[in-house]
Amino acid sequence: MTGRELWATYRDYTEDFTKHARKLGFAGAAICWLFKRDDFTFPPMIYVALFFFVAYFIADIPHSFCAALVLKFFIEYKERKLWQTTKSIEGEILKPRWVDWPAFAFFLIKCVLLMAAFAFIGFHLAGMWVSRHNS
Repeated sequence: MTGRELWATYRDYTEDFTKHARKLGFAGAAICWLFKRDDFTFPPMIYVALFFFVAYFIADIPHSFCAALVLKFFIEYKERKLWQTTKSIEGEILKPRWVDWPAFAFFLIKCVLLMAAFAFIGFHLAGMWVSRHNS
């Protein structure tokens, strides 16, 4: 495979992950509502899980926004350089890897936040299981 094909495959994977992760985020938040008490409070671990779900959705916004801004400024910079030398903005622009680092950082943060949210639901369920089996 060429590098271009490999990067297209990588992009497909990250887009697929983001699409499914959003659905999982909504599903996880809905699962948290199953643990709502009569006085409209939640167990402590569920509050933490909800915090991580909200943080996940908040991180989802700058993931795309930051990627778009960094790429925009990089492209405009390269187009100015092309214009200065060729009087045209058409031409090959090679994108260095650092241009994707901010987006990749947010991608990783989103992964960690989503996993942490589900982990805290799991901790709560494990605590419920232990307390039922110890009584």
